[in-house]
Amino acid sequence: MANISEFSIVTYERRPGHWRAALTPIRQPANFIKGKTISSIVTPDDSASERDARIEAEKIIGKI
Repeated sequence: MANISEFSIVTYERRPGHWRAALTPIRQPANFIKGKTISSIVTPDDSASERDARIEAEKIIGKI
């Protein structure tokens, strides 16, 4: 199980009332090439609020 502190969570509103969150590992993999590789996960479903989107992101981290 991954720790929430190992990820950066950014929430964003796709359109009014439709929130998602993007998760990015803080520690990049060894084969990371700056400017060439992006490794992130976006919550699959819209949430009703920014808080709900963050909670969904934390659930995903808990499953990793």
